[in-house]
Order: sequence, then C-alpha cells, then structure tokens
Amino acid sequence: MRRTMVLKGSAAIVAVTAVAAVSACSTAGSGTATQTHGPSPTSAAASGAEGFSAKPAGKQETCQQVEVSIGDPLPSDKTQSKVGLTMVNTGTTTCVLRGFPGVRLTGEDNLPWDLTRTNDPVVDVALAPGAGAISYLTYLPTTDPSGWEVATLQVTPPNTTATQTLDWKLGKVVLQDAATHPGTYIGPTAALLG
Repeated sequence: MRRTMVLKGSAAIVAVTAVAAVSACSTAGSGTATQTHGPSPTSAAASGAEGFSAKPAGKQETCQQVEVSIGDPLPSDKTQSKVGLTMVNTGTTTCVLRGFPGVRLTGEDNLPWDLTRTNDPVVDVALAPGAGAISYLTYLPTTDPSGWEVATLQVTPPNTTATQTLDWKLGKVVLQDAATHPGTYIGPTAALLG
C-alpha cells in the first residue's frame, strides 16, 4: 500500500514538472513572437539599418566620375591655412560621395606625403550631374627658406581609384610627415554651399 502511494506521488511530480515545462515553452514562444513586431539588434545589423554592409532600397550609387579642382586659400588669422578641394560629378546620373578623399603631396625632391584625416563625421553628399562637393585641406605654410617645396597634389575622390594630379601653387609648407598630429591634414567631403 505504501509502495503504491509512493509511485502515485512520483507520477504526480512528473506530471506537474511536464506541465511546467510545457508552460515555459509556451511563454518563451510568445516572447519570441512579440519580437517580430520590431527588428532585433541582430536583424537590424544584418539588414544594414545600423551598418553599411547592405544597401537600402533606392539608394544612389557612389560617384565614380568625379573631376577635382583646387580653390584659392581661405582668409585666416592663424598659422594654418585652408583650401577647398572641389569634386564635381561629371557622370550622367545622381550619385553619392561619402568619406575622405585620399590626398598626397609630392615635393620637388620627389618625397611623397600621404595626408592624415580628421576625426570629423562623414555624411552622404548626393550630387546631381554637374553638382559638386567640397573637402577642406588644412596646411601649415611657411616662408622659411628651409621649408618643403611642394610640386604636386594628388587627389583620389572617396570610393574611387581615379587619382588626379594637380599643380601645387600655394608655396612651401612645413613638412611633418612623421608627426603624430601634423598641422597639414584633410577633412571629409561636405555639401558645397552657395
């Protein structure tokens, strides 16, 4: 008699455990179902909502046909000077420039200097055919006879391999190619105002 009661008690415990397990699965299932109303962090990243791996529908292609020109130095009361590098979409469709142009100064001594980039944020700049964007090159000019004589400026627009070479006519600069924080650097592309 006592043995029968123990077995019945064990069966009851097993039954209660099974019901609890089924309830837990059901609750977990309903929790997962509620997440389908909004993207989870993992699915948002996978879809490109937070990253740049996926291209959103309707987004323009990056500009591949770009003509670069250098402007006149901007007025400055500081030791540094600034000049704009204008990049014009010469293609036939609207495209996007995003990021930093690659910029290299080459001296009369044939020494190349690849400029560092600022920490400024980058933005998409949509360019219709014939429209332009600008990136500012900040440099440290000098009148010292021992200053570095720059011969050319090479510019590679963002996300292209089309390097263009321009004459540098802005005088000597202080060569700081080994400096951690040089006074000559390049900023990101931005919308060309006015």
